[in-house]
Amino acid sequence: MAGRRVLRFAAWAAAFSGLLLTPAAAAAAPPQWENVPTPPLDGLAVLTEVAAGGPRAAWVAGLEDATSSGTPVMLAWNGRQWQRQALPPGTGNVVDLAAAGPRNAWGIYLNADGSPALHWDGTKWRSVGYPAGVTPTQPSPLTTYLEIVSAAPRGPAWSVGYDSQAKEAVALRYKKGRWTRQKTPVPMVNASTVAVRSAKDVWIACTCDIPGTGPTQAMLHWDGTEWSTIRYPSKEDTYIAKIVPVSATSVWAYRASSSFAPTPELMHWDGTSWTSTTIPVSQEPGVYHHPTLADDGDEGVWVSASTYQDDKSYLHYSGGRWTAESGAERPGISTWVYDLARVPGTRSIWSTGMADPLGGPHLIERRR
Repeated sequence: MAGRRVLRFAAWAAAFSGLLLTPAAAAAAPPQWENVPTPPLDGLAVLTEVAAGGPRAAWVAGLEDATSSGTPVMLAWNGRQWQRQALPPGTGNVVDLAAAGPRNAWGIYLNADGSPALHWDGTKWRSVGYPAGVTPTQPSPLTTYLEIVSAAPRGPAWSVGYDSQAKEAVALRYKKGRWTRQKTPVPMVNASTVAVRSAKDVWIACTCDIPGTGPTQAMLHWDGTEWSTIRYPSKEDTYIAKIVPVSATSVWAYRASSSFAPTPELMHWDGTSWTSTTIPVSQEPGVYHHPTLADDGDEGVWVSASTYQDDKSYLHYSGGRWTAESGAERPGISTWVYDLARVPGTRSIWSTGMADPLGGPHLIERRR
C-alpha cells in the first residue's frame, strides 16, 4: 500500500469538493472553538486522525506533501504545543489512532510491506505487528476513514482486522507488546469499528454470521468475562462507523452510508433497546460527511458536518435537541472535519480537518 495506496489527495479532493453543502439549519451557539497552531508542515498537509490520552497527551496523524506521494506525519500535544514525532522507517498512511495515556498510544497504518501497527511507549513509536495474515480492515468507501483501534484510559487496547485466507474479520487485543487474536461468539464476515471504555466494556460492530440467520449486522459486546451479541435494526447501504460507550445504559453509534446516499444517523443504546435520530446534515444525493463522534463528557455527543461557505462544522446533540457551533475563523470556501476526540476527564474536544480541501490549510481546533 505504501506509495501506491498513499492518498493522492489533490485528485481525491477534487472528486468530492463539488459535493459539499451547508448542513441543514440547526440552532446556532456562540463560537467556542479555537485554532491551535502546528509546527510547519511540508506542502499540502492533510491531518485526518486525532486521539487524546489526557490534557497533556494527544496525537494527530496524517500526510504532508499530500499532492505528490505523501509523507506520513505524526504530531504530539504536550499540554503547551504540538510537536513532531518520528515514525519508524516504512510507516505508511496512518488511518487510525488510539490513546490510553501519555505512555500508551497506538496507530494503524496502510502499507503493503511490514507491520501495519504502531505503539508509543512514552519514548518513541515502534512497529508492532498484527498476527500473520491479518491486515487492517477496510469497511469504509474511503480507505482513510477507518475507526479500527480503540483504547481506554489506563486500560487495554483493541483492534479489528481481516484475515484474507480465512475470509473473515478478527478481533485483536494488545497484550505484552503484541496484538493477539481474540475469540468472538460468532464469526465476523467483516468488522467496521471497535470501541473500548474499560477492560470490561468493549464493543465491535460487524456483519456477523449468526447461526440460523446468516450474515447480519450486529454488535458484539465483551463484559470482561463473556461476549454477547446485540442486534439492531439494520439498513441497506449503511454500516456502523463509530461507537462511543459512555456507561452500561448509554452507548452512542454513528451509522454512515456506504453508498453516499442515505443520511447519517445517530443511534443510542439504553441498555435495553436502540433508538436513532437523523443527523441534520445536507441530504443531497452524493454528499459525503466524514463520520465523526465524540461524547461531550456529560450526556450528549458531538459530530461534524462538511460545510460550504459556512463555518458551522460542529453539531451537538443533547436532551433530544441539535445545536450547531462555528469553528474558528477560517479562510477558504469549505471545511472538512475528519475526526473528533474528547480529552479524558474533561469536556474538551480536539478536531482535525481542512479549510478548503483543494488547497488547505490544515487545521487542528479545540473546544475547551
